[in-house]
Amino acid sequence: MNRRIGICALVLTLGMVFAATDAEAAAIGLGTYQLHNHPDGASNPPPYGLRLDELYNPTGGNDIFTFNFDAPGSDMKLEFDGSTIHIFGTTLGGRDIGAAHAADNFLGLYAIDFTYSVGVKTVVGDDDQIVEPGANGLNTGTITPLGMSHPSVGVAVNLGDVQNAENYSFRLGDENNDNGHRGFNGISGWGWLSVNGDDHAGQYDDFLFTAELIPEPMTAGLMLMGFGVIGLRRRR
Repeated sequence: MNRRIGICALVLTLGMVFAATDAEAAAIGLGTYQLHNHPDGASNPPPYGLRLDELYNPTGGNDIFTFNFDAPGSDMKLEFDGSTIHIFGTTLGGRDIGAAHAADNFLGLYAIDFTYSVGVKTVVGDDDQIVEPGANGLNTGTITPLGMSHPSVGVAVNLGDVQNAENYSFRLGDENNDNGHRGFNGISGWGWLSVNGDDHAGQYDDFLFTAELIPEPMTAGLMLMGFGVIGLRRRR
């Protein structure tokens, strides 16, 4: 009898967890997200989650710098608490010369720290988060080259948000009616940036990544327990 009561209580708890997960599936959940390259970057390959043209100016043309969020050594995350979107971590990056990064002193790890704290709101009639008009340039961050033979190792470059033609500077979600952004079915993040105060430093300067919510440890543990109970009952 006690075993049955315990199993019922666990199943009820799991039901509440799964119900909450399903309820949040239609909205951008609070918590920490792991960031990945978006499959539809305009300069892909190499794949990237951030592009900053003219971050540096080694040549006379438009120098493309891209940052691979899934490369070895990269670990990019996003935290959303309901009013603030914080993008941070380290990523491999360098000068994009076509199908690969140039093997020069710009290739290596960079630290990124950017916060949207002004104008973050839920899209009217949808579940995406957007940085609304009027926040242009008020959200800021930095990108800093780390230990490499870089000409500016440790010197942070200032970044700011830039309002686009649709009157927002950043969006997190899967577009209106969950249609997905640029062919990706899950959650994406995309937004435009200035480099050292220049809104048109290069041809493109923007975030473009996918985001996967990292489960809370308690929720993940309960899910595993639930699978164990199901397996036990099947064996019996």
